[in-house]
Amino acid sequence: MTIHDFLQLNEDDERPLDIQAARDIAARYLATEAGSRERTSMAAALTILLDDPSRAVRKAIAKALRSSPHAPGHVIRCLASDVDEVALPVLACSPILTDVELVDLVAEGSDAVQGAIAARAGLAASVCAAICEVGCETACRTLLENTGAQVLQSSLLRLAQRFEDRPDLCDQLLKTRDLPLAVRYQLLMRLAENLDDHPIVLERVPENQRHSFLSDAEDKVVLRLALEAGAEDLPEFVEHLRASGKLTTRLMLRAVCCGRLRFFAAALANLGQVPLPRLCKLLITVRRSALQAILRKAGLPLRAHQAFLLAIDIARQAEADFTYDLALDEARALTETLLAEMQDGALGADEDVVAFLRRFAIDVARLEARLLVRNSRMQVTAAA
Repeated sequence: MTIHDFLQLNEDDERPLDIQAARDIAARYLATEAGSRERTSMAAALTILLDDPSRAVRKAIAKALRSSPHAPGHVIRCLASDVDEVALPVLACSPILTDVELVDLVAEGSDAVQGAIAARAGLAASVCAAICEVGCETACRTLLENTGAQVLQSSLLRLAQRFEDRPDLCDQLLKTRDLPLAVRYQLLMRLAENLDDHPIVLERVPENQRHSFLSDAEDKVVLRLALEAGAEDLPEFVEHLRASGKLTTRLMLRAVCCGRLRFFAAALANLGQVPLPRLCKLLITVRRSALQAILRKAGLPLRAHQAFLLAIDIARQAEADFTYDLALDEARALTETLLAEMQDGALGADEDVVAFLRRFAIDVARLEARLLVRNSRMQVTAAA
């Protein structure tokens, strides 16, 4: 078929013939040699088809050319700016479109356009940033599911800022490996705010205990994140907690009782303005009087000093060096020993501190029991 034959056909009212002709012309364009007269003719025919009133004709071209790096650039760009039905096949995978063009299309496009671009393989960081900045919620969800997309931490932070009140998207963000620890904490705290009127909380937690329940939930979130944190992330996370007023004495006591010695050391180093490596050495070498001076410099209340000093002594006896966390059974043993020592009237322990320790001891025992049950189930499953 020549371009003259096509033009004659295009004047016919039989649209199915036009659709098949459009497919044939696109296929012939890709099959012919670059620079040949036939390819030039086919390119001209495709250009004319861009003005065809039938979306089906233009869509047929888009589907035929969408994956080819040799498709005529002007045709691809026109199709990419067409109505969604025509544009989506090209937007989803055409290698002709540059990152700059994709960014512009994200900014100007519909939700469907943004979603198609968000699903592209190997999506560049600049395009991901544009989606995170102006993309609709659906497009952002698609982007988070796109394992080949180059989403920078700054873009993830922007998503967290935009969608912190969308629990489902927050959950997706929390599953993203590169999300900074402080941002994970902010998202989890945002979700925790919704627990206040959650049916389970309303049913199982007495009204006069809800504040304590939610505060405990926040502390547990922090320590869970601390357990997963790398050595390079922990100091920054602790500083974020300090700056937001969340680095409390209660949290540090809970950290000790749960065996989160790395977090305790990082927190004490931050509050006492002592380099973390040096503090870890001090915790296992210096006398009690020097340790009490560190606690005082950190601004920890005097009534809690005895608990912290005893905890450090017990950790030393277990040969812990505060650069790693204790296993749950070790944490339970530490907490039980600490509680037994604190309940000795000769120590003059503060009742509030002892009450805290009792609650923490129960929490650690529950955690250990759940871990034992889970491990037992795994062994039974493996044996089966």
